Amino acid sequence: MFIATYANLIATALHIKPNKNVQAVSKMAMKVEAEPYIPKQIKVQTPEEEKENGSQPEPAGVEDENKLPELESKLMELKGSVQKISFSTTEFEKDDDSNFHIDFINAASNLRATNYQIQNCDRQKTKMIAGKIIPAIATTTAMITGAVTAEIYKFVQGYTELSDMKNSFINLALPIFVFSEPMEATKIISTEYDPITMCKSKTVPGDFTIFDKTVIDKGSITLKELIDHMKETYNVHVNLVSHGKMSFFNEMITSDGSGEKMDLKLEEIYNELADKPLAEEKKYLQLDLGGTCLDEEDTDFLMPPVKYIFKH
Repeated sequence: MFIATYANLIATALHIKPNKNVQAVSKMAMKVEAEPYIPKQIKVQTPEEEKENGSQPEPAGVEDENKLPELESKLMELKGSVQKISFSTTEFEKDDDSNFHIDFINAASNLRATNYQIQNCDRQKTKMIAGKIIPAIATTTAMITGAVTAEIYKFVQGYTELSDMKNSFINLALPIFVFSEPMEATKIISTEYDPITMCKSKTVPGDFTIFDKTVIDKGSITLKELIDHMKETYNVHVNLVSHGKMSFFNEMITSDGSGEKMDLKLEEIYNELADKPLAEEKKYLQLDLGGTCLDEEDTDFLMPPVKYIFKH
C-alpha cells in the first residue's frame, strides 16, 4: 500500500497517468532488485563511558561536509533543466478516497509505528487525526513559517545589519503580534581581572562572540610553526595548545614530551594522542590556545577557537 500510494502521488505531481490497480503496481515493484541492506557497525558510548575509557568522540559533520561540494555540483548541472510547468501541486483532501492521500498517510505512519513497536491504527483513525492537524498547520505553523521565511528573504538579499532583522513574539489566541529588533550577541571583552585565569586578560585580535573563530589557513604546519605564527601575527606567546581533552602542548608541564613534538605536524600529534587517526575526509582541526600577551606583562590572551586548515 505504501509503494502503490507513494508512486501514484509522485505520478500525479509529474503529470503521469496514475495506476490505481494495487496488484499491477505490486507486480512492477517485485521486478525491482534492491541492494541488500547492510547496517552500519557503530559503537555508541555515553559521555560517562567516553570519560572512563579516555576515548575521543568521532568528529561530527565530516561525511556531510565532504558531500556538500558534490551536491552543489549536481544542482548546478540540473539548473535550468527543470521547469515549473513540469510539476503540479496537489491540495490535501482527506474526504476524497480516490486521491490516495489518506491511504499514503496511513501506510507511512503505520510502517514507522511498526519500526518503533507502536500500535498501528486503522484508516478511519488516521483520517480523523489528519482532520484535526490541518487547522493547526493552517494557523500557528503557517504564521511561524511566514515570519522565519521573511527573515531568510532579507538575508539572501544582502540585508545583514542587526537593525534589518526582527524577532517575532506572536500569540494567535489573544491575538498579539510584536516585532522587535534583536539584541547583539554577547561579546567576550578584555578585562582587568578574569575570574578563571585570576589575572588581567586581553581579547586577541579584538572582542569576539562565541560564534567567531580564528582561521589559520597556511597548509600543514608543525607545532613550532603554529607558535611562531601566533607570535608574529598576534604578538602573543602560546604556552597551551589543546583539542577537546587532548593536550598538544603545555609549557607548564615539562614531562609531557611537548619539546619532542615541536617539529611534528599538528595532525600528526592528533594521531598520536587519539584512539583513532583522523578520517581521510577531515580537512581541519579546531584548536584552543592559551598564553600571554607580549606587549602587556602578566596579561593572558583570550582568543576564539582556532580553525586550523591543513588541507583543501
